[in-house]
Amino acid sequence: MTHDDIDIDEATLHAYVDGQLPAARAAEVADWLLRHPRAAQQVLAWREQREALQALHRDWLDEPVPPEVSAALRPAAANGSPWPRAWAAILLVAVGLGAGAASGWGGHAWWRARQDNAALAAAEAAARAAGRDPAVPEYVRDAAIAHAVYQPEKRHPVEVGADQADHLVQWLSKRLGAQLYTPVLRDYGWKLVGGRLLPASDDPSVGGALARAQFMYENDAGERFTLYVSTGASSPEAPVAFRLTRRVEGGQTTRSLYWIDGRLAYALSGNFDEKRLRVLADLVHARIGMAERAPRSP
Repeated sequence: MTHDDIDIDEATLHAYVDGQLPAARAAEVADWLLRHPRAAQQVLAWREQREALQALHRDWLDEPVPPEVSAALRPAAANGSPWPRAWAAILLVAVGLGAGAASGWGGHAWWRARQDNAALAAAEAAARAAGRDPAVPEYVRDAAIAHAVYQPEKRHPVEVGADQADHLVQWLSKRLGAQLYTPVLRDYGWKLVGGRLLPASDDPSVGGALARAQFMYENDAGERFTLYVSTGASSPEAPVAFRLTRRVEGGQTTRSLYWIDGRLAYALSGNFDEKRLRVLADLVHARIGMAERAPRSP
């Protein structure tokens, strides 16, 4: 069966966007999208819409509870009931912020309970003080910097070359304490250049991992992208969700798509446009999933 014989309907594409397809089927869809640019553009639009809905009112969820609500929910005085005061305060919030914002407060306590970590709060404060977006994990910033440093190198772009790929994966897996994989992308025009071990900053978003891995790929045109991997993800049960960020330095823009899958956190970085980066990230994610599920030789 050829690639164009694969039956891809709209329901399958929606399941692909929502991350509901098995790894093998997701890889087929990613492959098919590479040959159908109109469908790929529609899939990107759906994904952007999905991420926009997920981000709706996120800024309100991260803000402290209004003083009026906090005061209203304190224990009642001996001579009165707390409910009239509480309802008045909640009504004030609803009128002042609008129905959408007020509804967000229902999940605020749950969200803050999961995020109420002293180290994470300190890291967010430090990021704001340094002019960085605290919503972007530190490992993603490190990935973009590592890409900008090593991607232009001609003679020493990697520490261990692709001719020692098995040794590279075994070595980095041992140092990170988790099984890593290098997705095979030769049939898409990308070959593995090699990889390297990198130190990790004290990033509480990925559990303070000490070491990280970087794999580099290159096509026949000389373009490169890097896959940066960290262990110790703080939310290993969270569903996979891709996020985009960019870093501009020295007149060069590096875009990174990052996601967490189980215990591993990934950042795929490149110097090309967002659409190509998203297709590559989908493909890499699907191929890693296939490698994880493949039977291992004894």
